[in-house]
Amino acid sequence: MSTLFLSNLEEFQITEFIAHALPSLDDPDISKTEKEFYSMMYDFVRFTPKDIHSVEDVRYRALFEGVAEGATEPAVLKAFGVLFEDFRPIRLAGRMIYPHLKNSMEKNIKDKQLEDEKISTATGITSEQIASGRRAFMAIQDEGGCEGDMTMDQLVESRIVDTVVELLGYQSFDEFRDTMDLTDDKTTEFNFEKFMIRLQLNKDGSCDVKCDLMEVFDERVKRMTSIQNNKTAMTLPQRIKKYSDRYDDMVHSFEEWETLVPEGDDRLVTFLTGCFAGAKNKKVVAALKIVYMDYSALRIGGDLVFKLMSKLVATQ
Repeated sequence: MSTLFLSNLEEFQITEFIAHALPSLDDPDISKTEKEFYSMMYDFVRFTPKDIHSVEDVRYRALFEGVAEGATEPAVLKAFGVLFEDFRPIRLAGRMIYPHLKNSMEKNIKDKQLEDEKISTATGITSEQIASGRRAFMAIQDEGGCEGDMTMDQLVESRIVDTVVELLGYQSFDEFRDTMDLTDDKTTEFNFEKFMIRLQLNKDGSCDVKCDLMEVFDERVKRMTSIQNNKTAMTLPQRIKKYSDRYDDMVHSFEEWETLVPEGDDRLVTFLTGCFAGAKNKKVVAALKIVYMDYSALRIGGDLVFKLMSKLVATQ
């Protein structure tokens, strides 16, 4: 299933589709270890696109996006299941990472719910408008490489202010600044809650700002450099860069090997087929790269698996 199709589905439809794509945990033909793996997957696929898009840490967000994408690709899902069951080091590492990611997401969901309630109570805007604003605010953070609160200077540099002034009909930046009740101190910091509430305080009390928020935010995201391009432009420390380069070489190898896949139902062949499918999915590739670079146990396991796949392909 493509990312475009996923984006056009309601959130409950997405989770329902993925849940039905996973095998039943009551299936007598799957092993205890497989049940453990698919149980983890069931937990993760219940996180909605809105939940995932609200994760502030860009690397964690990419991990959750990759899991969601991988769950829609049967070959990738089967490959991960084989990997978890057959390679003990990866299974142990997965067991350590899983609760941390799950707890982080559950905390994030609760924090964002409280934040949304405060913004909605103060402004009366809808949850859709808040979600749209959060995507724009976080895209600005991603592009600028910043986390947490942002200064007015950073907001201006992102040019979201230009978009607000242009689309909401302000006559000048000074008028916008007065509406936002800003001082000349560009170091004044804004978190997302403060940013959204201040944006509603138009001086004549009209509803124009509220009515056009989503247009402003969506337009700002369209005009910005994509997060993925920004990631590739980052300068990595030499120690980390070698892992990044090695991972890229592995992905390139899988792309070249696709025509050499051996026939049969062997579990390694199943895994190799899943690697071919995963190498075509940008979000799966991005998520696995983060895992490879950040978790040494999984990196070692990944190197071992790659060597085994290299030998398998060499026999063809």
